Amino acid sequence: MQGLIKFIATAIAAIFLIGTALADTENVKFPKGYGEKFVRYHAIDKPSKRFGPTHRIFFINKIGLNAVKAGKPLPNGTVIIREDWHVKNDGKKNAIKGANGKYIVTEKKGALVMEKGEGWGAAYPASMRNGNWEYAIFKASGERNLKAAPRIKGCFGCHMRKKADDFVFSMKELKAAAKK
Repeated sequence: MQGLIKFIATAIAAIFLIGTALADTENVKFPKGYGEKFVRYHAIDKPSKRFGPTHRIFFINKIGLNAVKAGKPLPNGTVIIREDWHVKNDGKKNAIKGANGKYIVTEKKGALVMEKGEGWGAAYPASMRNGNWEYAIFKASGERNLKAAPRIKGCFGCHMRKKADDFVFSMKELKAAAKK
């Protein structure tokens, strides 16, 4: 009997953990053709001791951009994409820069998609909730990166610091792009 109780408790815990780790799989989709449909609003070279240097390019859909242009909060339906690009490096995680002082981009690593949907925040405990935002990590091909799925919890924790900016790190750059 004790073995059965332990098995049931383990199964319930596993279901909870899988549901939390993969909650993004239910809502966030990879927006095909976003390069033509979305607006590119920011790019930055990002050093990282953990992952190595990366070039990041940010895109937003027109729903979100139009809200920012109107001085309104980002509505449900907003999608922000951060493309991550490999850059030339010296083999010791130090980026090689071009004549312009910027990283030399080689190939796309993948993309992080953050999307806002009605009631999506309810799927997460208050300590982890970022309003109605959810996150997903995709390979360069647009296929969901299941190996990266456990890192999604980190997205929520990190973005929590930007609560005043609707959990968006690049809000300053987004507002500047909306003025153009």
